[in-house]
Amino acid sequence: MNSYSHCGKEDNRAQASVEALLVLMLLALLVFGGVELSRGVAVRQALDSGCGAAVRALSLDPGQWSFAGNLIQQSVQQNVMGAGPVVSVQVYDSANTPRSSAWLSGSPFGTVFILEASAPFQADIPFLPNSPMSIRVRHWGIVERYP
Repeated sequence: MNSYSHCGKEDNRAQASVEALLVLMLLALLVFGGVELSRGVAVRQALDSGCGAAVRALSLDPGQWSFAGNLIQQSVQQNVMGAGPVVSVQVYDSANTPRSSAWLSGSPFGTVFILEASAPFQADIPFLPNSPMSIRVRHWGIVERYP
């Protein structure tokens, strides 16, 4: 009878170990998922802030395309832990047609434009497959430069 009760205690210890391992795996998913979610929100906020400032700069002087791109990139670099992603910037007209920086530079007073900034993002969460995505923000602007 003693040997039977002894095996039962070992079985309970093994079961407790397996349950603890499962709980720790779930806890790791929650912790790392929360960290990665906050990192994604930080990238989105930095893009939004930088894109808003860049639209304002381009509204006043549409020829400042490189300044606007650098402004967005610096905003992301300052607000993200570690090395920030490389940001891409695209301008669109009011009909949502992609345009060039030269189009924006030659646009007259009152021209409506949309500035889109995007950055790649990949969440690193243990036990889950990594799927790269792109975070995008868009801001509207109006050329306010007088002829």
